[in-house]
Amino acid sequence: MVRGAPPMAAASVVAVLAAYLAVVTGVSPTGAAAASVIKTSGEMRRWHPVELNLVDGPWASESDANNPFLNFRLTATFTSPAASSRKYVIPCFWAADGKAAHTGATAGSVWRCLFTPDQTGMWRYAIEFKSGVGVALKSSGTGTPVTPFDGQIGSFRVSLTNKTGRDFRGKGKLRVVPPKRHLRFDDGEFFMKHGADSPENFLGYRGFDGSAAGKHAYAPHVGDWRRGDPTWGKSADNSKGIVGAVNYLASVGVNAIYAMPMTIDGDAKDTWPWTSARDVWRYDVSKLAQWGLLFDHMDAVGVVLHMVLSETENEELFERADAQVDRHGFSDARRLYYRELVARFGAKNGLVWNLGEENGWADGSGQVNTDSQRKAFLGHFAGLEPYGALLALHTFPADKQRVYTPLLGWSSPLTGASLQVAAWPNVHKETIQWVHASAAAGKPWVVSVDEIGGAGVLTDAETPDHNRERRDVLWGALTAGAAGVEWYSQRYDQTLESYRDFERLWATTDRAMRLLTDARVPYWEMGPADWRIDGKANWALAGKEAILAYLPRGGRARVWLTSPGAWTVGWFNPRLGGTAALQGVRTIIAPTAGGRAVVLGTPPRDGNKDWVVLLRRNGASTAPPPPPSQPALPPSAPSTVDGPFALYVFDTVTGKDVKGPLMASVTLRRADLPAWFSIRADRRPGSSTIGGVRFLVNGAAERVEMIEPFFIAGDFQGTVFPWTKSPCVPTTIEAVSTASGDRSTVRARFVC
Repeated sequence: MVRGAPPMAAASVVAVLAAYLAVVTGVSPTGAAAASVIKTSGEMRRWHPVELNLVDGPWASESDANNPFLNFRLTATFTSPAASSRKYVIPCFWAADGKAAHTGATAGSVWRCLFTPDQTGMWRYAIEFKSGVGVALKSSGTGTPVTPFDGQIGSFRVSLTNKTGRDFRGKGKLRVVPPKRHLRFDDGEFFMKHGADSPENFLGYRGFDGSAAGKHAYAPHVGDWRRGDPTWGKSADNSKGIVGAVNYLASVGVNAIYAMPMTIDGDAKDTWPWTSARDVWRYDVSKLAQWGLLFDHMDAVGVVLHMVLSETENEELFERADAQVDRHGFSDARRLYYRELVARFGAKNGLVWNLGEENGWADGSGQVNTDSQRKAFLGHFAGLEPYGALLALHTFPADKQRVYTPLLGWSSPLTGASLQVAAWPNVHKETIQWVHASAAAGKPWVVSVDEIGGAGVLTDAETPDHNRERRDVLWGALTAGAAGVEWYSQRYDQTLESYRDFERLWATTDRAMRLLTDARVPYWEMGPADWRIDGKANWALAGKEAILAYLPRGGRARVWLTSPGAWTVGWFNPRLGGTAALQGVRTIIAPTAGGRAVVLGTPPRDGNKDWVVLLRRNGASTAPPPPPSQPALPPSAPSTVDGPFALYVFDTVTGKDVKGPLMASVTLRRADLPAWFSIRADRRPGSSTIGGVRFLVNGAAERVEMIEPFFIAGDFQGTVFPWTKSPCVPTTIEAVSTASGDRSTVRARFVC
């Protein structure tokens, strides 16, 4: 009997309740429901989070010898309505008593899956629940089934959202949509970031459980908390400072907040997700549940969470805490960390992930990730994250070339660059550099400017007009094709308590954002094109239908129009004060088919100050983009392997994947491979393929494997046998399902 399972009398009641739920709510758990039940809760609407709760699962505690975080693996596969049949494989988690945000519980028997459905109709789910030492980090199918939950299936019906305005539950998931360089919500709205980067230890807040060391109370924002906003813990006051801070930022147009879940060994040293600062194997369930309530509120008020997974001073923390790996390896503690964060927070609509702050910088701490680590970490995280959210990376200004270049193109899952620029006047140039470099590699990145050098931004009292921030950073980034900016203050990063100290900075940035929205500037269809406006110091973002030019010092504007006919031109004042509407609006004509230079004249007034000029081709659509017919798929390379399996090169000595998933066509240099290696086939997340794998090499049978894991040369009781037949010629390797005959094919060129 499973520990904590209900007695027979209670089980009968549970079975009756399950039947009642199926009739009344449209929720139907099936399988061994006589012994237990899966309780589905939520508003059952598109883009609203849904919970699956195993309410009488195995009892556990945070300090249990049988570690509930490491020794259990709960996964749910959600299948969309029949018309599309898209599958999401979601890692799940132990939730103590299910109410830990309010009770502070450290023990209980509730296990939870969080999922955000992106379509209406009847969704189906299937549960996999396994136990065993370290099973949380092992592949699907391994471990001992936890009865009666393992294998249960069910369904629930989803209706249309009832949210509007800023609420992300009315917009959907924020995703990467290649080849666009900007993120897009499922409803079709593109996203331009206006973010708060400081304090980086935003979550170092004393109102969370286990956070007495937090540096922040946000007391000036307690009055911004509103009735109906989330509360947690034993006092309603616990949440008010940080929730009020979010409310204030949303009210002034800020739509993203930077947050680190761990600052151990870093600048603040006050934030961690574990039960103690160094116990990287055990998580503080009530603290994380309280974080979750805060993040849900951010979704409701339209603020994206920019989750930065490590700090430069702790980027080797997991490897140093794990005696089983070298500090330049890949610790299971890190894998667990990634899994717990994706399981608990991945369902949030407004979410972007960042592998690490100043990653790869030799900062004196001695903690420096290598290129191979970054690739391994990114690959593993991308395999966990099911929705296609942004996966970015931040590095030190001088290290961009060394860190970013090996990650360009489809060989890496990286989808964004989070830039730190030391010299503010270089923002435009450096943004263009990575916009162009990523596009040239065939996979355009989402590039944002997230940190600026020196003291960073200063308060309104010190720089009331924020002239340099506006000229060099904000408009330098926007006209370079950036996906937005975040404002960082090195001087006040650890001491910031009131965001009102920067109110004019928020207003200046919001003024620019409102121009893009109100004038319906199609920035997602535009790219950096400084040649379109005369003047060495002037910048332009342009497309076929529009030009957005910035003149840092005003003056006479002369633009190049490449489309013939009539254009509408208007001037915009980017400075606070005066009208925020377009001024001097008039029509101009490009008289030749090839276009020509057209003199627009000077700004309406203050001609020596910075101005923006917007040109739209007459007849061009100003309607917002239509919503996609289907939610965007996670970004994938055009040359990735088709079929039910992903193939990896596996080091038989270390027991780790060293390359993969392999592309459909790949060059493998023997000098770069382990001395003893094998090829592993793994079912793709969400694959419905059953049975075993038949390996073929150049069309000839190599081996049949019926039990996972599947290796080309086989394995026995944990020992993986090396593949010694790999030829030094072009070789076709196929993994064929023994059940369906579906196959995945890799054409490998082994260079010896």
